[in-house]
Amino acid sequence: MHETNYSIELQDITVTKNKHLILDDISFKVPMGITTIIVGLLGSGKSTLLKVINSIIVPDSGKVLVNEKPYTSMSATAIKTYRRSSGFVFQDSALWANKTVFQNLELPLLYHFPDMDKEDVIYKVKRTLNMLGFEGDINKRPSDISAGNRKLISFARALITDPDILMIDSPETSIDFATHKRIISIIKDLKLRGKTLIICTYDEHITSMLADHVVVLFNKKIYASGSYREIVTSNDPVVKQIMSHVLDKVSNFDGDILNLINPDLS
Repeated sequence: MHETNYSIELQDITVTKNKHLILDDISFKVPMGITTIIVGLLGSGKSTLLKVINSIIVPDSGKVLVNEKPYTSMSATAIKTYRRSSGFVFQDSALWANKTVFQNLELPLLYHFPDMDKEDVIYKVKRTLNMLGFEGDINKRPSDISAGNRKLISFARALITDPDILMIDSPETSIDFATHKRIISIIKDLKLRGKTLIICTYDEHITSMLADHVVVLFNKKIYASGSYREIVTSNDPVVKQIMSHVLDKVSNFDGDILNLINPDLS
């Protein structure tokens, strides 16, 4: 397991939007060094929870603790260091529309490593893109490349500072089959390197092949949380319903088949 210098914990988190309750009294300690999958029915608050974990969304009440200290009380230097160690891949990629692919990727480097030589920035950008299999024109703007390539660029931006923690929102959306395979390969590699991965997804392949821990959202709360085996073999009707939406046939596999899918389940 890859060691990280960070711990992340949510305490009594409540989030509302336009007076509608989105998350209700959520408490959760992120397992570090493994892959956690967040699942739930449409509109269950998965993306909101992921953004709260990353402190992109500030909750109405409750605390996000980083290394046992409230994120809101961390110094600017501490927050910057933490941000360098945690990446986020947005569902819609969220690239700067008025900047080229290269400019989108150099921004995190210029912010976190202001003394980095221009040649090193160029090398780092090209190396990261090569690692992800991007072969497009880095001088194009996001609107001029495919949705799948925008997703790859979003991954590249999140990975370019080599973070220990990566949060990924719906990696399976707006991509073709080839990009889907490439993204699964990228996530597999990060998992093998022991990175802390927290992924919102309804993709059966990502969940069945990569999940160590699963969080089930229902009725605006964390309804269940446990190892992949515990969740998939649960007899709870709500858990079974939600997992059947995510895993389809996988939720009906017996223990021997589960071991074949993921021999490291515990």
